[in-house]
Amino acid sequence: MVKMIAYPIMVLSGAGVLLCLSLFLLGLTGIYQLPGGDMPVLFGGLFVVWFPTVILMNRLTKDFKQKDIWKAALRGCPAWMRTALWVVIGCVFAIFFLPVLSKRSPGDSPQTFVIFPITFYAVSFCVMYSLINVEKHDSVRRCLNGHAISPLAKFCEECGAPAAPESTNSATGQRL
Repeated sequence: MVKMIAYPIMVLSGAGVLLCLSLFLLGLTGIYQLPGGDMPVLFGGLFVVWFPTVILMNRLTKDFKQKDIWKAALRGCPAWMRTALWVVIGCVFAIFFLPVLSKRSPGDSPQTFVIFPITFYAVSFCVMYSLINVEKHDSVRRCLNGHAISPLAKFCEECGAPAAPESTNSATGQRL
């Protein structure tokens, strides 16, 4: 049931990322000037994808500490996707706030304002992807002594032994 909700939200989030990026690039090149009519579509789409994202993200992170919320929410994503998400967020904030350094207002050009929703769409996309693929990454992890440990744990809560490497057989503790 959760995956039935996650797939459409992920598709809508991906479409939102592409729409924001294309409107930003078209506005920078001068091919398309942004009228006010595109803004309700971009920001209205945020509400469509963001509410389910927050609710489903709570399912992913309910058993984890607050300090590990992003590790827990994105644990089903490959490493390159997590890195790309943080790069996108950093670039959006840099594009949005760099004009402040040149003593201009961040909202002087509508192109910079169109790029801001991409942050929320990208986070929604990655959280939905993680939710869909988390079972592959959450197989039972074990410590070197064979006890089951949580997905983000580095050491066993029961005996204190380090987590077994990912390439060990969970049943026998031997390397594959």
